[in-house]
Formats: sequence, C-alpha cells, structure tokens
Amino acid sequence: MPQSVDGPPPHDTIPDPATMRVCSPFGLGLGPVVAALVLTPAEAQLSSASSQAPQETAAFREAQPTSVPLVGHALPGYPHFELVRAVHAGEAVEMAVDTVAHPALAGRSADVYVVAAKTVLGWASDPTLTDVRGGAQPVTFAAGGIQANIFLLDGGTLSGDAGTGLGVGYDVVVDLDLDGLLSPADYVDGLSDEAGFYVVADTTQKGPLSTVEITYSGGSFLGQNTFYPSNIASLGQLPLVVVSHGNGHNYLWYDHIGEHLASYGYVVMSHQNNTGPGSDQASITTLTNTELILEKQGLIEGGVLDGHIDGDRITFIGHSRGGEGVVRAYTRLLNDEFVSPFFDENDVRLVVSIAPVTHISSSLSQPFGVNFALMYGAADADVTGSPSSGTSKPFAFYERAYGNKHTFYIQGVGHAYFHNGGGSCVCSGPAILPQSTVHDYELGFFLPLVKRYVDGNVPALDFFERMDADFRPAGVAGNAITAKDYREAEASDHFVIDDFQTEPSLFLSSSGGAVSGDVLERVEDLMREQDGSFSWTGAQPMNGMTRYDDSGDDGRATVFEWSPPSAFFLEFEIIPSERDLSDDAYLSFRACQGTRHPQTDLLDEPLSLTVTLRDAGGVTSSIETGIYGDITRPYERTGSGAGAGWANEFSTVRLRLTDFLTDGSGLDLTAVEAVRFEFGPGLGSVRGRLGMDDVEILRKETP
Repeated sequence: MPQSVDGPPPHDTIPDPATMRVCSPFGLGLGPVVAALVLTPAEAQLSSASSQAPQETAAFREAQPTSVPLVGHALPGYPHFELVRAVHAGEAVEMAVDTVAHPALAGRSADVYVVAAKTVLGWASDPTLTDVRGGAQPVTFAAGGIQANIFLLDGGTLSGDAGTGLGVGYDVVVDLDLDGLLSPADYVDGLSDEAGFYVVADTTQKGPLSTVEITYSGGSFLGQNTFYPSNIASLGQLPLVVVSHGNGHNYLWYDHIGEHLASYGYVVMSHQNNTGPGSDQASITTLTNTELILEKQGLIEGGVLDGHIDGDRITFIGHSRGGEGVVRAYTRLLNDEFVSPFFDENDVRLVVSIAPVTHISSSLSQPFGVNFALMYGAADADVTGSPSSGTSKPFAFYERAYGNKHTFYIQGVGHAYFHNGGGSCVCSGPAILPQSTVHDYELGFFLPLVKRYVDGNVPALDFFERMDADFRPAGVAGNAITAKDYREAEASDHFVIDDFQTEPSLFLSSSGGAVSGDVLERVEDLMREQDGSFSWTGAQPMNGMTRYDDSGDDGRATVFEWSPPSAFFLEFEIIPSERDLSDDAYLSFRACQGTRHPQTDLLDEPLSLTVTLRDAGGVTSSIETGIYGDITRPYERTGSGAGAGWANEFSTVRLRLTDFLTDGSGLDLTAVEAVRFEFGPGLGSVRGRLGMDDVEILRKETP
C-alpha cells in the first residue's frame, strides 16, 4: 500500500522551547500538477547525503540513481512549473522534463513509474518498480525545454486516504535503462525517507474515527467538554488539544473543533475559562484545566481516558481573551510562574490564537520560541484591529514570536463565526463569509498545523509554504480571500539579506550590502500606525501597519510606491561571502499593499511584481510573483477615518532558487550578486504602494 505519513517530530527540524522542568504538587478537586526535472549539481548529489543503511548493497552504495525533486504545479508563465510536496486528492498529476537544461535527455525514451513511496533502506533492499497505476508509462523526451515535455501521469485517481494521517506518499522513477528496477542509470523523486510527493485528502472533512463527547466538572472554572475517538481503548496515547474560549463565550461552543480533531486521533478538551478579570486570569484557567485532565484522567467518565492522553504533546488553542490567554499560559510555564508534575513548557508543541485581544504587556504576552499560529478575520467588530484601539492588535503576537510562526488573515470574517455558538457574526464590512466557510478554513488549517507540530507530518508544510491562492484546504470556498504569512524559527539556517532592523540607512541592508533603487517615497520605520486612523494623509508613511501594540515592540519594515508609465526597481546587493546560492533552497520575502493609499485605490486589485537575480557575469533571470498568487488588496472595510481599507495584509512569497535556471537561463547560482525587485508595466502591477520585510535566503528545504 502507499505510504501514509505521520510520526514523531524530528528533533533537528522542529525545535522545542527552552528546556527546564520545575515540578511541585498542585491540588485540585477534579489545479493540475506537473512533475518537472530540473537538475543542479547540488540536487544530483542529494542521494549521497542520505545515511547508508547497513543492509544496503555495495552496488547501491557505489552508484546510486540520480535523486531529484520532480512533482510540481503547472504555472501560466516562467518558470512554467512549481515544485511541490503535496497534491490534492482528485488532482491531475503530470510530469515535465527540462531538456534545455539537460540536453542529454532529448530524444531518449524511458518508462515512468509512479510507485508507493519507499525509504532509502526500502529501495536498497528491493529496487523493483511496481507502478500503482497498473503499469509503467512509456515516454520520449523531445528537445525544446520544459513546455515541450509535459506528460500526464494520472488524472486524479491516486489515493489520498492516509487514515488518521495526512498524505499518502508516492515516488516517481524515470527508468532510463528500461529494466524495471531502480538502478544507477535512472532518475528518482523520493530516494530518501521523504516521499517524492504526497496526495492529501480534503482537510476540511472529518477523519475516519467516530467520536465521543463528554461533559463534566472538577469545580469552579473547571467544567470541561471533551472529545475522543470511540475506539480510544485500542489507540494507545493520543496528543491533547486544549481549547480556551473568550469573554462572553461558552466552552460548549467549540464542538466543531473537538469533533474534527478527535476524528483524526486526538483528545480535545474545551474548558470553562475565567475571562471576566482579563486574559491574564484566563491563562491560569487554561493551565489548571490542562492539569485537571492529565491528573484525573483515571476518574473522568469511569477512567475511559486513563493512560490514553499523551501529556508530552499538547496544543493550546484560544479565542479572543482566551487567544491571548493561551500565549500568556505558555509564558507562565516558561517563566516557572506555574509548575506542574504533569506538564511543562516543553510539552506544549503548538499555540494557536484566534482573534486574540492584546490586553497584556508584550513582556508577558509573547509566544517566544514555541510554534505559533494566528488566525484572524478582517471584518472583526470586537477585536477590530483599528489603529485607535490599543487592545486589539493581534498581529503583534506573530511579530513578537521567534519560533515557527504563521498568520491566516481572512477577509469577510468577524469575531463570532470562529465558534459554534450561533448568533451574530460580530462583524463589520463587505462580503461577509458564511459561518460554514469560516469553519472550513479554520478546521482545514488546524489539522495540518497540529499534524506538523505535534506529529512531524511532512506534506502539511505545503499548506503553509505556498501562497493561499496556490494551495489551501480543498474544501475551502474560492471566495475566501486570505493573506498567509509564514516564517521558520529564527534558529533555522537562513541568510537575512535585509529585515530593516539594524541598519537605519536606506542605502545599506541589515546584512551590510548596498541597497539601490528608484522606487518612490521609500521609508523604513516601525510597523506601527502612529495617528490612530487608517486615513491616508501623507504624513504617516506606515499607514495601515497595525503589527504592534506597545512600546516594547520594535519591528521595522520598508514602504514605497510606483506609478505608470515608468518601470521602477529596488535592488539588494548580496554580500560577497554569501553569493554562492547553489546549495540553498529559496528566496523569501513578505509584502503587503498599503491600505487607503492613492496608488492602492487606483490599482484596486491584487498586486504582483517581478523578482530578478543577477550573477557576477551580468546574466539575469526573472520570475513574476503573480503566477504563484497575488499580494491581496486590503479588505475594503470603512470606518476608522476616511476611505475604504483595513489593516495591511502581509503575505509570504517563496521562490525556489533552481526555478531561476529553467530552460537554460544561464544564471550562475554560485555567484549571485544581487536580488532586484521590479515594478510597473510588463513586470506585474502597473502601480502600487508596497510594504516589504524579511528578505532572506532559506538555506535548505524544511524536512
């Protein structure tokens, strides 16, 4: 059978927070997909980097097949494809080979196999090729580059049913010697312990397990509504998800989350939350309720949970005051303000804040290094995000975090539709989404978040790394417009070209390279709206930057604009010691449109731009970002001053460095001198106002 994917997170890829345990007793009562062959010297050596298993044959060790990433996603322009990990079930799978970059393949014939994924050891012990489609597919490669060599591999019949996991793994083998074996002459996508690609089922749909719901109380603010698989007795220990409601909300209003995650093999406990005094007190009830279920699992419902809750793998999810409360709960554990013999900060693998308030000082209310996700609606009429409100700046949690971190900012979504309590959406603005769509988005992303950070799931990464228009849960409606921001932990192996933090000069990057350009009205400053209004006056260049809440926040970005008919650019020199990008993975940056700015209002649509790399010989290669997804137009909500538009919506854009080599571009990745962002006619949007931050090189693929 094809290989499904879930397992414990690898210690070298998902960092745990700082380690310290202090315990003391605590008393309680109770689109189509393209496989594209683009080989670089570094990629051709990927297989040699894998550790050799003792059972491998000498022949396999001495001459391995060429290991390359293949499977991808067709694009409407250069580089004509996007390599991906994950494919939606029912989506067509194609293969493409770049014979300009690899002319030796032009005119060659081969059999292509789609096989159940094997590990390195599995391939070494059994190199037999058994195609899951029933037989190999003969192909002949033509001269002419990638577009001349596209082959349909599957029309959408490959199974994505991984049970309670996420993603069924497949490898692709180009059998050039036609011997029906994986041999040194062949090319393979998947010659590692990671599959070549994964087919994923719709994460908005419930999993295969039936669930049970129980409600009980251990005392004051210790009421709990818990969901678990009905066959839990045979499942061993399951991770725990704790849900903390907001002020005026009810712990019984999160059954949609409980049922969904429990159907995939989690224990989900939603609890009474003491939100009246504020988020700080709510954090304590999050912790006391977590301790209750861990300590008293042998007594709850006759002991049905006893021995089946894994207290080493905990997720906190909070809404509104509970959304800030779960962050504060984590800092209490980290600072030893709350200690328990049953869990500590190292056991909290993920913290998720839904539309959180910002009532508490940044020194006490920040995610630090824990894996963190923010989900927030642009139409929220409670936690409004207005620059005039000092207690509703949810983006501050993302900006303060330095672990793996995510933002999902959804247009047309209010405060109340994230729960299941009925009533008004508590929203203000146009194009309000129905609650069913909000729940689809919420649950569709909660599952890959938990799968990634609790179980170490690999294909879940595509839900985060790719732009929202490029890859999102299959069941989410197309009219749900979302800006998606993602950055790996600061401890990851990145080279930051410019984050606009440490160098005040407009002409020098934070890494020490020269910055040049002719974009208009460029400023670097704090990501904080200063005048309490979204109105564009010209006196506040960081208009719409509601990324911070108090004086303890100091993140910076750059803003600028352009207008027709001219083309404009902003260029960052790569310092000499960092110019060899041949063994790196991505160029990444994040960008947003400036709300209510005249250029944004005149454009009145999503925005794209062109990114160009230039090498030491003057050779350039360019990619327009719009082929992956656009920078969203700010949600056209009125209020908080004149005009229409709300907070600036950052999206992360990642460009695979080897994509700049497609069709023999001639670019030398070992000597890249500059990254140039280009704007104007023929380069993307003809006009715009843009905010930009975190321009960086990602050293390697995230496992």
